[in-house]
This record gives sequence, structure tokens and C-alpha cells, in this order.
Amino acid sequence: MIQPIRAIPLLALLTFPAVTQAQTSKIGAVKIGEVSIEGLDEVAATRRLKRELAPKLDQRIGLALGSKIAYRKRSDLGYSLDITGMLAHAPKGVSNVPILFLVDDKLAANALRRLDDTLSSKSRDAKPILSDDSEVSIRPEIIGRSLDASQSAARLKIEAEQEPTKTRFVLAGKTLNPKITSAQLKGIDGELGRFTTRFNPGEVKRSTNMRVAIGSIDGTVIPTGGTFSLNKTVGERTSARGYKTAIIFEDGKKKPGLGGGVSQVTGTLFNAALYSSLPIVSYRTHSRPVAYLPLGRDATVAWGSFDMKFKNDTGAPIFISYKISGSRATAILFGRKTKIRSLCVSLRKGMGRAIFRRFSSAPFGKTEKSLKKRRWAPLIIFGRAIPRNKTLPHRSF
Repeated sequence: MIQPIRAIPLLALLTFPAVTQAQTSKIGAVKIGEVSIEGLDEVAATRRLKRELAPKLDQRIGLALGSKIAYRKRSDLGYSLDITGMLAHAPKGVSNVPILFLVDDKLAANALRRLDDTLSSKSRDAKPILSDDSEVSIRPEIIGRSLDASQSAARLKIEAEQEPTKTRFVLAGKTLNPKITSAQLKGIDGELGRFTTRFNPGEVKRSTNMRVAIGSIDGTVIPTGGTFSLNKTVGERTSARGYKTAIIFEDGKKKPGLGGGVSQVTGTLFNAALYSSLPIVSYRTHSRPVAYLPLGRDATVAWGSFDMKFKNDTGAPIFISYKISGSRATAILFGRKTKIRSLCVSLRKGMGRAIFRRFSSAPFGKTEKSLKKRRWAPLIIFGRAIPRNKTLPHRSF
């Protein structure tokens, strides 16, 4: 059965999109951004403005943060032509309308984040520098700047829309202050002492533990009268902080333990403190001799049990430089040059413990007779080999 065709109202057939009078009326003698739209209706004027002003979006603008500057196209920063805003001025009798932009601050923020590495600058701590002729100077600190992309984008939007011809913008940033300043190192003018031990980089987990611990110590400043604590400086040895399971000594036996290798870091720094003639506040030797240090010259730590501490009594700050290079770990203590001081080292029975005594002054070459008629293992003290049944000389420095 054929369905009858329904009648369509004549009004519906004659319905067209509404065209406003403003869209069809001709524009007078007006230029927008030096582009004439005289005699055009709004639709034609829109097409011409988009075509003629498009190169303005390709213009590069400067983005400055501190002393650094980068250049990007307006279009890359979320700019678009504000055609509606510009045409709104045409009926008002304005003969020369300036170009106007709109800025999408979200697009601008994303674009600025990609410039973070280019515009931001890292802070740098002050530190002692040892020259080739063994002179020590202080390298000054540098204040850094980090880019605040969101705040910069909001600022860019406001300024670009209010001052459309502006081609250089100062971005918002945050100051990055260094942890150590030259003022904190005032009084440091020399190297107090250093010590190096060797390790096997092939023992990857142990080497990792050493690097993590050394990274925590390097750059430490001990203020005048302050006491350095290895446990406090390095912190608890946990897997979350990057420590691995490696061989440790416990009750004279080797066994796996978290943070194995930190004791070598401790012993190396302990000997650097001895060479610097600093008072040792507390320390403990291993339960058995270690290969990387002479008998009695080692020091170990255990979190929550025992610590290695030494005091700064030099009258000036002490800066600890601690580095790994290849198979060597080197601790250097910088501070104020002092009068000649001597350190006496002797041994006593029991766990290979060494007794360390400090002297304000002593004649070079004076001997310590505590090793006479005793059978101890050969030692390397201050770079000299001390065989069995020999006296231990002082070393002045």
C-alpha cells in the first residue's frame, strides 16, 4: 500500500540560516593591522584578515628568564588572531584598528614546560678548589632559577592580549638557593689531610653502596666546634635509599648484609681525619682485619648501634670532599692551615684496635716505643712501612 506524501509547510521550505545586518553591511574605510577591509562585509573581511595576518602568528618572540632567553613562534605559544575583537572596532569609526591576539594559557604552559631545560639554571654550591700548585681557593656559589610554566603562561596571556605588539616577555621563575655559600666556608685556606683506599668495582652491589654513602658525605660542612657523625650524615642504610645486599663482617665472619661497603667509606674518612689531626670522638674497628686498610686503622659503623665521629677543633669550618675515581675512594678535608701538629699511633692487643693520641706540637722524628718487642702485623703509617719489632715514628704535617 502506497503511503500518501505528507504536505511540507511552505514556511519550512523557505527557512534559511539567519544572516545579520552586520554580516551583510559593508565596512567603511577601515584598516586592521594595516590590512584594508574597506567595502567588505564581515564574512569577507574575516577571510581577508585570516589570510593577511597569518604571518603575524609565525613571528618569533623572546622569552627571558634571568640572563637566558629563548625564541618561539607566537603560534607555538597558543596565540590566535582575535578576529571578532578586531572587527568589533570597525563600526565605531576607528580607521586604523591594531592587531589583537588571544592566548590559550594551557597551550602556552605546555610550550613553556618544554623550554625548562633551556631557560632554567641550576644552583651551584661554593666549594674549595685545589690548584696545581697546592693552593686552595673558594669557588663561589651560583644562585639558580627554575621556570614556573603555569605562572609564566598566565602572565604571557595577560600581557600579549593587552599589548599585542609586544615581542619580549619576562617569565616567572623561582630562585634556587645553593646549600653552601662562600660565607659558610670563610676561613678555609688549605688542605688538612686526605686518604685513599682501593676497592673492586666488579663487586657491583658493594660498589653501589659505597657510591650512595659517599654521595651523602661529599660536600658536608662541619662548622667550627661541630662534630661529624657518619651515621647522621649517611642516614639509615635501606633498600629504598638505594642500598644493596653485600658482604659484611659480623662476629668475625663474612655474611650478606644490607649496605656492605659502607665500612670502607667510614674507614677511608676516618684515616683522612687522622691525617688532619682531628680528635676522634668515637669509632670501632671490624671484628677481623680488612684488606683495604692497615691493621688497627679501620673503622666501621652500624645503624643504631655504633658510630664514627670526629670533632672540628680548628677554629674554622671543615669541608669534606669525597669522590670515587675508578677503583679509588678518596676523602679530602679542607680547612684552616694550622701550626705543625703531630699524631702518635700505637697498638694494643684486642681486635686490632689502634689508640690515637694527638699532640699540639712535637719534635719531628720522636719515636713511640709501644711497638717494641711486640709481634704485630706490618703496618703502613703515614706512608711508611713499619715491620715487626720496630719503633713507630711520628709524622709531622
